[in-house]
Amino acid sequence: MITILSWSTDEGLKEGFKPADLPGLLARADRVVWADFSTPTKEEAALLTSVFHFHPLSIEDCDSRRQHPKIEDYHDYVFLLVHGVHPDSSAREFRTRRLSLFIGRNYLVTFHRDKSRSVEYAMEALRRNPRVMSEGSDSLLHQILDYQVDQYLVVLENFEKKLDEIEDHIFAMSSREVLTDVLAFKRSLMRLRRIAGYQRDVLIRLVRREFPMIDERSVYGLRDVQDHLVRITDLADTYRELVSGALEAHLSMVSQRTNDIMRVLTVVSTLFIPLTFLVGVYGMNFDHMPELRWRYGYLLTWAVMIGVAGGMYLYFRRRGIFGGPRG
Repeated sequence: MITILSWSTDEGLKEGFKPADLPGLLARADRVVWADFSTPTKEEAALLTSVFHFHPLSIEDCDSRRQHPKIEDYHDYVFLLVHGVHPDSSAREFRTRRLSLFIGRNYLVTFHRDKSRSVEYAMEALRRNPRVMSEGSDSLLHQILDYQVDQYLVVLENFEKKLDEIEDHIFAMSSREVLTDVLAFKRSLMRLRRIAGYQRDVLIRLVRREFPMIDERSVYGLRDVQDHLVRITDLADTYRELVSGALEAHLSMVSQRTNDIMRVLTVVSTLFIPLTFLVGVYGMNFDHMPELRWRYGYLLTWAVMIGVAGGMYLYFRRRGIFGGPRG
């Protein structure tokens, strides 16, 4: 589906145009045109070549599923590929939707295969205040990018809550559950940081006014969007350090628990070494062993084993192995 909006001084904001009207609309330099390609058909997508004459590489990038946010200068227009937050995105799985934008001197083309909340928001805001379009296509670009970046801030709030949960669960949940949670959160956080970092670089180039179609009036708004992205990347780095610290704390606790268990098992094994020696000696079936025929030999053996075990236990306790005072 293609939605076409047009603004001119004499006609104001108008919409409801057909694709066949595009050449005539674009021919007027005093008119600003916005064409939104939402889940377009093959025939509709062909208009990018036949009407707008966009470079094949930029058109190819529109459908590429592994492209990071980027910006390319094609002289007559600037191509941007940005990522918006998917509605089902969460701290456990950060997902995005790609949005391609072509910005020229008097037009803006948005191309997306999935529903775009930022495009819908900008379009509704434009209908409420048509004068926004009079400031040029770069003003429309600012509206879209501003709303898109705001959704990243909403997701970061969920990341902060999830980080608090992880820190609480470190002391309550099992090791396997904590590790699964932490690794999924860290993977999602790294993806958000990577995407936000690329989009920050895109905004930096826009703010520097490397492209003639970016007016100075729009630079102030775009600079605010850039500041938000800088804040997002900084928060993502901070959260990554915090979750790494939480993971290290969890692994330290697991290691400590393992050491405590091994210490107890070692002490128990040590207690049984002399007892096993005594039992082994008197378990030998030699005929000439005087103690075997002694009436109180059995009781004495038990007394010796209990005494040895008790003495070793007191020694270990005084050394602090069982948590008692050190001697």
